[in-house]
Amino acid sequence: MGDPLSLLRQYNMQGQPIVERDNNILFGEHSWPKTVATNYLISGKNKGGRPKEYYSLECLIYFLKHVALHHPDYVRQAASDGVPAVRRPDRKDLLAYLRGKITTCSSIDMAAPLQMPMQVYEGN
Repeated sequence: MGDPLSLLRQYNMQGQPIVERDNNILFGEHSWPKTVATNYLISGKNKGGRPKEYYSLECLIYFLKHVALHHPDYVRQAASDGVPAVRRPDRKDLLAYLRGKITTCSSIDMAAPLQMPMQVYEGN
């Protein structure tokens, strides 16, 4: 079993389809709500003693689907669709990580609390 960010990376690198069903994201037999926080920190949001903020799984999947758009167009489209956008300073390293060009980066919080997946069985 993995965490949502690692599984998203694995599925993206292998070209496997990411299944969205009933506001959940399915990776094989593991499922998380679309809104689950990953362990990828949002730049600029984690300073001054404030609680850490992380990108949601939905946000990262949306980013991958719209990565070809210029950043201002992507941000407008995400806002129009009601999905939080990946911030410009995070794009390069995040995309490199999700494509397998780098194995980790400073924005991945290995100590972040992660939600356990729900098990999905054939026929569910």
